[in-house]
Amino acid sequence: MQLLINMNLSISSNSSTNFNGIERFRPTKVDNKLMRGASVLSPFKMRTIKNNGVTQIIDLRNSAYIERPLEKLMCRLFGIKYVNYKFSHRKTDIPNKEFFERINNAITGNQGKTYVHCQYGRHRTGLAVAVYEKAHTKKTNTEIIQNMINNGYCEIISEGKTQKEKKYINQFKQMWDSFLKS
Repeated sequence: MQLLINMNLSISSNSSTNFNGIERFRPTKVDNKLMRGASVLSPFKMRTIKNNGVTQIIDLRNSAYIERPLEKLMCRLFGIKYVNYKFSHRKTDIPNKEFFERINNAITGNQGKTYVHCQYGRHRTGLAVAVYEKAHTKKTNTEIIQNMINNGYCEIISEGKTQKEKKYINQFKQMWDSFLKS
């Protein structure tokens, strides 16, 4: 965690999620090809995504929730391609390099914008977007990590007292070692 202290990182008030875990739907632009945020569970949210030029949604949830079939149906109705890359929220380890390469290829191969999300758009989305930013933008590691924090992945600056915080810190360390560390 000394690494994060040395980077002089702070939490922005523009976070897409409040820190009580309650979603505030605010799609965030990553670059001209990618937006990120929480799951899209209403026609209003889907219209917002469509109006922002999104032609593809990548859903990182690994659940059998009823929302996923509804989101898939809404995508069809709005003419948006729906892709599901299963990234379990229960696992303590991050997926392998090939998993993130498939996501990045789907983003870069899409003619329009892609919207990537998990349930709340913080942890799984944060990891996937960080790997994308490292590979396809000129953002520094400090900027990438700051974006993670600003979008709700605030456990990386916590002390890791709960099991959940420890899991997210562990996943961040794995992502750092596998993708960001020079």
